[in-house]
Amino acid sequence: MSEYKDIHGTTVRNNAGDLSGAKTGELFYDSTNSDFKYSFPNTTSAGAWRTGGNLGTARGNLGGVGSQTAALAFGGSTPSSTRDETELYNGSSWTELNDLNVAISSQGSAGSSTSALSFGGSGAASTNESWNGTAWTELADLNTGKNRPGGAAASNTAALAFGGGVPSGPERTATTENWNGTSWTEVGDLNISRGNHGGTGKVNTAALCVAGSGDTDGAEQWNGTAWTAVANINTGRINITATGTYTSALAFGGASTQALTEVWNGTAWTEDGDLSQGRKSLAGAGADNTSGLAFGGVNESADSVYAISEEWTGAGAPIGAFSTGGNLNTARTVLAGAGASSNSALAFGGDSGSVTAATEKYNGSTWTEVNNLNQARGQLAGVGTQTAALAFGGEAPPFTAETEVWDGTNWAEVADLNDARQVMGAAGTSTSALAFGGETPGNTANTEVWNGTSWTEVANLNTARRGLEGFGASSTSALAFGGFTTTFVAITESWNGTAWTEVNDLNVAKANGASFGTVAGGMIAGGATPSRIATAEDWNGASWTEVADLSTARDHLSGAGTLSSGLAFGGNTGSVSAATEEWSGSSSLTKVLTD
Repeated sequence: MSEYKDIHGTTVRNNAGDLSGAKTGELFYDSTNSDFKYSFPNTTSAGAWRTGGNLGTARGNLGGVGSQTAALAFGGSTPSSTRDETELYNGSSWTELNDLNVAISSQGSAGSSTSALSFGGSGAASTNESWNGTAWTELADLNTGKNRPGGAAASNTAALAFGGGVPSGPERTATTENWNGTSWTEVGDLNISRGNHGGTGKVNTAALCVAGSGDTDGAEQWNGTAWTAVANINTGRINITATGTYTSALAFGGASTQALTEVWNGTAWTEDGDLSQGRKSLAGAGADNTSGLAFGGVNESADSVYAISEEWTGAGAPIGAFSTGGNLNTARTVLAGAGASSNSALAFGGDSGSVTAATEKYNGSTWTEVNNLNQARGQLAGVGTQTAALAFGGEAPPFTAETEVWDGTNWAEVADLNDARQVMGAAGTSTSALAFGGETPGNTANTEVWNGTSWTEVANLNTARRGLEGFGASSTSALAFGGFTTTFVAITESWNGTAWTEVNDLNVAKANGASFGTVAGGMIAGGATPSRIATAEDWNGASWTEVADLSTARDHLSGAGTLSSGLAFGGNTGSVSAATEEWSGSSSLTKVLTD
């Protein structure tokens, strides 16, 4: 019999308590509690939707193809008009592209964001348009005009259209047509005529047809030759949407205002997390049952349409968590930080009973004192990395406009801010930074851009405030969030290099937390509401979601890193803190082996 060491390359390790460095699946012995234990990934037990970026044009009955981070929306309708707009989703926002040649709604769709088809449509249309990533071209019509046919395809050269509404008889059809890039050919019919159903598939030889009028809870699979009935969905409905493949799919929404989501694993359907907004006749995109996008749709009761998008993440997604890191050498609050990850950060300035110039660098386990700032101060802002950082503003006292640049060894004084201020938001690098908001001593909305040499005033925030947080990769791409006006606020604003635009708010109004990340993904942790809090929220480029808390509630702390590898350090817990917590986008759990 093989021994554990032969299989895993190491003996069972002995440790007093849980083994923090245990690899996934590694067995170890906890000598303190006399238990054999093992480590395994901490993942979600159910799927969930979260808010994405809104469509530029609200509409229902639209076409949709692609993936969660590269989706195409086209056509559709509002209560007063039929639409021809095309929009592209990049994982956080929609951009308008070239229109369809013919405005159409209730069409079938198939393909990807760079190679798609739009076929059929309202009034049993037979029109067919092909998308090449830039423009739409009209091609050969369907043989049988129909509205809301299902579709499956990898590209605009090989597709399948099935079922749909027709103007006569039962007003639904079982016909299936195959597209070869030039013309449509009728192939094997569905077993049951359907309309207003969901259809999906990533190739024209493997498709899934779900529910709809004629068979509201039935489902069928296409194998390239014929359709076969498979397991029914749990809740029958019409005007449903489906995404994914014929063995790994999602079905969601439906009439009249359904929010239900069901997951298909190739054998059975399982109900999972609901849409945040129930709706019918929406569009979808997605690779499989673990990743999807729902957008647009119709509110039947109010005779209105939606612009909202929701992003689906299936069960088994990593759960992030904070863990204890090494303490700062100088406990302090109202400090600043910079850094690329939880293994490489810089802490500087702050107040440890009096303002300090102390600077420390972090290597993933230990803080080391390095050369001090030239000016001791607290309430300052910082950006950059452990070897190239910028410190600006703060209170010495009085309020200061002083800016210093760090080259990895020393701080050097450079050009001042135009406005002396403290508790401002910041984003960017040591050569391309943004300073926004803060106290001068009144609340300010002023924004300044740093180009590596000097500061220039640019467009103001929409809401003047102090104690706000921010992150961003440069002076042209940033997010400002939270803060204090005459009360704590949840306001979030996005900067595009020219102007600030209000976007989705934080879940909890707060100020003076730690932040790290970019406009595509970042985090705020801790802060005050006014009570000190440990809660954390992550930003996905479109909305905030509450995630695992800090171990210790505190405010006036600082942060560094990214959404997958971040750091929160210092702050005020009721007393000045030296605590450091490391954020990882994934985490592990430890389980005791039982007899």
